[in-house]
Amino acid sequence: MRGRPNRQAAINDLLVRNVRLDGAAQTVALAIRNGRIESLGAAPDDWSGPTVDGKGQLALPGLVDGHAHLDKTMWGLPWRPHSAEPGLAGLIGNERAGRRELPSVAERAGGLLDAYIERGTTLIRTHVDVDIDNGTSAVESVAQAAADRADQIDVQIVAFPQSGLLVAPGTVELMDAAMSAGADLVGGIDPAGFDGEPVEHLDAIFALADRHGCGVDLHLHDRGALGRWEMGLVIERTRALGLTGKVIVSHAFCLCDGDPTIPALVEQLGELQIALATVAPGNVDPLPLDLLDEYGVGVCLGQDGIRDLWSPWGDADMLARAGLMGWRAGYRRDEDIARCVDIATTRGAAAIGVSNHEMVVGGRGDVVLVGAAGAAEAAVTSPPRSLVIKSGRVVSNSDR
Repeated sequence: MRGRPNRQAAINDLLVRNVRLDGAAQTVALAIRNGRIESLGAAPDDWSGPTVDGKGQLALPGLVDGHAHLDKTMWGLPWRPHSAEPGLAGLIGNERAGRRELPSVAERAGGLLDAYIERGTTLIRTHVDVDIDNGTSAVESVAQAAADRADQIDVQIVAFPQSGLLVAPGTVELMDAAMSAGADLVGGIDPAGFDGEPVEHLDAIFALADRHGCGVDLHLHDRGALGRWEMGLVIERTRALGLTGKVIVSHAFCLCDGDPTIPALVEQLGELQIALATVAPGNVDPLPLDLLDEYGVGVCLGQDGIRDLWSPWGDADMLARAGLMGWRAGYRRDEDIARCVDIATTRGAAAIGVSNHEMVVGGRGDVVLVGAAGAAEAAVTSPPRSLVIKSGRVVSNSDR
């Protein structure tokens, strides 16, 4: 995760009195010391640091967006009607033409990060375009926007060949350069369906990851048998290069159609700790969460693009996205809806390689307070974030 934190401001001690944990009737005091949760219960007798009143509200772990595109956004700009031709190539072409008219990537990405922070997100993974038009400039700009807010939100950057890898000669070399320009992981996109050379595409991105000692996060929209075959290739390379726990497949639509071969693939994903990212899309059946849970497959939730040249949708509100995930899955029971909140917080953080992002002693001091009876109500109603805490430091306070 990139950025140059302000060491004086980034880690604080904080006591939050009178908060409730999900599923608990009584309030507790939440003590954060040196950026970690020290206690959940009675306030420490020796506490002399800053204190705030939680006013009986629900305390959740900081929200997590595991799949974003900060560099693409038009957040805060005047409304622009969608103008792309149908299909992936039409969307990519429309974006490459239209982005020349937009303000700088650093300005737009920074404005969207501010909205995420206000809405309680403390950790985000963003895919950032690397292509022959702009080189690595978007990666550099997003890295700067993240560095400017390093004490408010953690940002992971995936170098993403949006316009294709092998179909655009020179992109592999740019992806290599992007890893030195601020990217943390190597991305890829539809090795068969878009790039047209699945084996070569996957060989290239996994070789880059091996060279730079980092992980892979692959967009895989290809559906049906083709997508499942590509998933098998990902599994092979993860195993061969010893990248267990360092690979995510985003979207993974090929696992959503109920084909009888899917459980065998999911079992291997669990074995190699290959996680999945979903954005709860409206045009594809949801991921089979029960099956993924059975085999211990990590899952994170994301907004995808937000008000960009691909789509006018998105709002930087991960509680609302958790509610959308539950709605798409047909959930009604509190425990099922709460599972979506878990995927938008603790479980999502683990999927993108960040442990201890939870409301327990020793957990990261990233906390958001909301007016809700429990996680399920928070997802359904998406109430305002009254207080957002990053590593024990208040970064947003709607009551102020």
